Amino acid sequence: GYWRDVGTIESLWEANMDMLSPTLIDLYDRSWPIRSRSPIKPPHYIGENAEIQHSIITEGCDIRGTVSNSVLSNSVTIGEGAVVNYSILMPGCTIESGAVIEYSIVGENAIIRENARVGEPPDGLSSIKITTCGPDTVVKANSQVGAGEMVFAKRRDSNG
Repeated sequence: GYWRDVGTIESLWEANMDMLSPTLIDLYDRSWPIRSRSPIKPPHYIGENAEIQHSIITEGCDIRGTVSNSVLSNSVTIGEGAVVNYSILMPGCTIESGAVIEYSIVGENAIIRENARVGEPPDGLSSIKITTCGPDTVVKANSQVGAGEMVFAKRRDSNG
């Protein structure tokens, strides 16, 4: 079996990356099935110019860019020329054309606009700094969210 405390951003990211390692978690072990509640979605679509390496892609995803070493939940859209590396994308995320997502966790229904950059690879001198975008966050086109930063959507309470 496998167990990990996921009480921090870093440990949540590490647990998802562990799913990509067949020596840590065997996703195909019939004696230890993994169960989840997945919405009914169409199969994922992989575009003609898309590239996917060492990643988990679930139902309803539309992939037209490059994805490597990442876990994509259902209904994620990756635009042409977008790059996703070592990241976790929650359901309904949209990564527009030319955007780059690295070492990040992107929340449900977040939108990363064209040519934005979220997260950075480690510099080799310090520990990995995971960047997070909260649910419903919109990162503006051509903007940058640095390593280890957290951004959240502005929400109004029920009183307006």
